[in-house]
Amino acid sequence: MSSSDRGSRAHSRFGAIGVLVATLALGACSVQTLYGPTTFTDGSAVQSTLTRISVSQVSDRVGQQVRNRVIFQMAGGKAISDPLYNMTLSVTSRQVGLGITVTEASPVYSVIVQATFTVRKIGTEEVLITGTAGANASWNYVNQIYANTRAKLDAENRAAEQVGNQIATRVAAAIAAGS
Repeated sequence: MSSSDRGSRAHSRFGAIGVLVATLALGACSVQTLYGPTTFTDGSAVQSTLTRISVSQVSDRVGQQVRNRVIFQMAGGKAISDPLYNMTLSVTSRQVGLGITVTEASPVYSVIVQATFTVRKIGTEEVLITGTAGANASWNYVNQIYANTRAKLDAENRAAEQVGNQIATRVAAAIAAGS
């Protein structure tokens, strides 16, 4: 056995011990919120305020998808009782062709959903937050009518879900910041 063999064996032993120590030390760590609640529905002030925000009615299917997502994210699907704030919501959606084939047909479309929202305190009309949110989702156009209709609806739903999530997150952040 040469001296270089003993050195490499010592390095590997120290390396293995180092990995073992690091694994044991990091095994005690966990990821959690530093200042916020450990669960989103534990009765925190932010959660109790979110459940007291009523969301105004909208006029179309995509707007209703956004509204439903916002309500679900803020209140967990529970009925809004004794609202403290009111959210006005305006949603628009449109489709855009993304490519042109040699026959001047677009094989890929994108739906763009945009929403403007304002949260006001009931009684004083003080604005808590106002903003816009937007998302897009694409789908392929094929030679089947039902498949195209379903693909467009699915794309609208995906974009509406993203917009609803953005709005709920921004409102929660505004409440947590105390603005």
